[in-house]
Amino acid sequence: MLVRPTAPQPLLSEADLPPAGPSAERGRDGLAVESARRGTSTVLKMTGPLHKGTVVTAEAEILSTIVLAPQPLNLVLDLTEVDAIDSHGVGLLAKAHFAAHAVRGVLHVVAPADSLAHRVPHLNVTDPASLRTDETEAAEAAAG
Repeated sequence: MLVRPTAPQPLLSEADLPPAGPSAERGRDGLAVESARRGTSTVLKMTGPLHKGTVVTAEAEILSTIVLAPQPLNLVLDLTEVDAIDSHGVGLLAKAHFAAHAVRGVLHVVAPADSLAHRVPHLNVTDPASLRTDETEAAEAAAG
């Protein structure tokens, strides 16, 4: 018997979530993760190394955000301050991509041009140097 899937119902509304804010400090493993809402996006900013010793911390943050974030999911992983990524970190990025798509969400990754994140297949990675902010555009428009 075939059953038509229903749209997932959020367990919590955005009002039920604790306010997003920076984590206290870097953990013992050297990785800090800061969470914030920017419009319709949830941004996870990581600072420090993303390697074998830190992927468990990062995975917990990413997966709990995917589960608890308002739907539809629009998750941005900001890796601009990640100073090292090894194969475990690359594997985590692939897993995050899969998990975001499993909930019919979108994952965007912002990482420097020399980051290994650019080698993950099917991952939408943007170099921060190519991003233009409203302030930059306003300053350029004012300059003429």
